Amino acid sequence: MVLLLCAAGSLTGALARGAATKPGATGAPAASAATAPTTHPAAAPPNAKVTDEGWFATAIRQRELPPLPKTLTPAFVIPVREPISEKTRDAIERKLIRCRTAGAKLIVLDMDTWGGDLFVGLDIARLLKTDAEGTRVVCYVRTRAISAGSMIALACDEIVMAPVGMLGDCGVVMTIPEGVKLVMPPDKQETVVRAEFEESAKMHGYSRALAKSMVDDDLEVWLVRDKNTRELRHVLAEDYRGKVTIPPGLSEIESNPKADWEMLRIVVPKGKLLTMTSSQALEYGFASAIVKAPLGDPLADLAKHFRLAGKFEVLEDSWSEELVDILTSGIVTSLLFFGLVICTYIEMHTPGFGLFGTIALICLGLLIGSRYLTGMAQWWEIAVFILGLVLLAVELFITPGFGVAGTLGIIFCLVGLMAFIVPNAPDKLPLPSSELAWSVFQTGAAAMGIGLLASVAAMILLARFLPDVPVANWVILKPAPAAAAAMSNPALAGIRAIGPGRMGVVTAICRPAGQVRFGEAIVEAVTEGEYIPAGTQVKVIRNESNRVVVTRA
Repeated sequence: MVLLLCAAGSLTGALARGAATKPGATGAPAASAATAPTTHPAAAPPNAKVTDEGWFATAIRQRELPPLPKTLTPAFVIPVREPISEKTRDAIERKLIRCRTAGAKLIVLDMDTWGGDLFVGLDIARLLKTDAEGTRVVCYVRTRAISAGSMIALACDEIVMAPVGMLGDCGVVMTIPEGVKLVMPPDKQETVVRAEFEESAKMHGYSRALAKSMVDDDLEVWLVRDKNTRELRHVLAEDYRGKVTIPPGLSEIESNPKADWEMLRIVVPKGKLLTMTSSQALEYGFASAIVKAPLGDPLADLAKHFRLAGKFEVLEDSWSEELVDILTSGIVTSLLFFGLVICTYIEMHTPGFGLFGTIALICLGLLIGSRYLTGMAQWWEIAVFILGLVLLAVELFITPGFGVAGTLGIIFCLVGLMAFIVPNAPDKLPLPSSELAWSVFQTGAAAMGIGLLASVAAMILLARFLPDVPVANWVILKPAPAAAAAMSNPALAGIRAIGPGRMGVVTAICRPAGQVRFGEAIVEAVTEGEYIPAGTQVKVIRNESNRVVVTRA
């Protein structure tokens, strides 16, 4: 089995790579601190980032940063403090649905990871880019976001770092058992990852040259400056080689003294991957702020930074969340829906209220309750579904025939069921509006559809063989010898005397259970799903010892 990892390696190696990317690591003059000079350069735009060496043009974002309300609540934290794996992806997807259904305006990924599975990292990055639109997703690098963690961090709308955080180094590392054939060569994997980083950089206004240097150690990044305007840029050496003036001490690089641009230093040398400290990430424009993480409450200063009214709701992995995740999975949804329908059918064809009615209620409770806990089932959606059940009960047990109440009941129940499987905010209609929402809706609808088809097939079989099914015999009285039945219950003796083909008149509506008069005797009767009002003449199809099965004459 081929295992593809996007990992950083050991702590020592990561720290060494981070040190190699510090300004001045190649022998060039060290970088000045990003402090604003006393005067604003005349050529610099008003909102430019000004340093002692010059100024950087304002970053252009393809996607606007989602605004935050003055009073921010609710806001959620999703911990990512483990190697990136499929479990991580499933947890983020599940928790993202919960945040969206709660109407969250801010979601924070609390990051501490050395990396993990390459393709899972790509999946999570795509998820954040396509299914969190309108909600600000912030990566808080409390300790480190290395490798696949940096890929996820750049996919977020904003990056905030703790003072000791590290970000970067997403080199593709492959672990493969001996004798296993490669499906995708390493250079193709690196191309995919480099394109992902470049897309994130364009989307959020980061330096594309620096972003790609986190992935490809064949790239070299320079800091260049316009000789006339003093504009600063981070560029790839391959794009500017021979087009800039090279400072003394780097005679091995071709210099162009007449060029409009001059190279100040090498920021990322060839053979190294960019790994940034918090201060470097802030200087290079990746981090928007550095926020402390106090030991007592690591998220307290972050809450103040975003002017959160109260505290973050941290979505930790717990046994209850894992249980709810299982209950809302496609397979379990199909089983619960099948159990609900088939047990309701059996209960309607057996006397009184017993085991199967109880099982049906349990299935219904698990079906609705699990989605209510995840936020997918809003209170008004549950109310619509319950109203549909009430209308169906009115149609079956009070009004004759099948009319408006029954039709509305079916419609309300279907609307409620469909609304349960759409992850919508409380103030939004249950309509899928993103790839994730469509995926969740399609999975839920397919699961319920499979459960419904299976239950219909089972009902057809039960309608024919129900009295002979061993489980059904638990709730259906077994035939007793005529003498014993007559001695123990004279009414049963009267029922046994009514054979197939005998005519009677309905005295209590059969829906499908009711009562029928045969001569002077009134006995329990049931139809095969047919609704027969009182006063209708019926004919006996078969005798089941404790009741007769009838149909319209």
